[in-house]
Amino acid sequence: MDANRLRETLEAAIGQADPSLGAAVLIPLVDSPEGPAVLLEVRALTLDVQPGEVCLPGGHIEAGETPTEAATRETCEELLVESAQIELVGELAGMTGPGSRPLHVVVGLLHDYRGTFSPDEVDRTFTLPLDYLIAHDPTVYEVELVPHHPDDFPWHLVPGGRDYPWSSPRQQVPFYLGTDPLVWGATARVLHRFSQVLRAAEAV
Repeated sequence: MDANRLRETLEAAIGQADPSLGAAVLIPLVDSPEGPAVLLEVRALTLDVQPGEVCLPGGHIEAGETPTEAATRETCEELLVESAQIELVGELAGMTGPGSRPLHVVVGLLHDYRGTFSPDEVDRTFTLPLDYLIAHDPTVYEVELVPHHPDDFPWHLVPGGRDYPWSSPRQQVPFYLGTDPLVWGATARVLHRFSQVLRAAEAV
């Protein structure tokens, strides 16, 4: 393959990549007895991925969708609400999800929510007051990610073999220990970023 052909092939491949693809979640704000609050979901126990864990409504961005459209669509499907009930406020920038893929975090007011949800995806919902988020930081634990090698890993091709000094990246995992159900992981990371935005707004 000559240089021109290689350049054309690379340009075509790069052009097909959609930088918006990743995942999008909504931080739905609702009224609660404790004042404005974030509405959270507990994932259905029948799901294959992360059953019973706390999350925000959202999911993968489909081809041709904007992050806001994806977050709205997923929220409507999971909470059985209409898009007209969601008043979009803005987006938190610079967040990443599992595998360092882009995570688009959209903030919106959810009006006239009546406690509905799809039992195929959601076990139950609950609220976390904004006052709590503003007043509390999560407890953060640092985890060392140790590489795991398959049985057929070609150690004989690696300089130093099994003694090769693999680097072990570290990951910070936040927990809101005072919450029930427990809010932790990516959801806690998103809510902590949101709480920082709220504090900055209060300081103005």
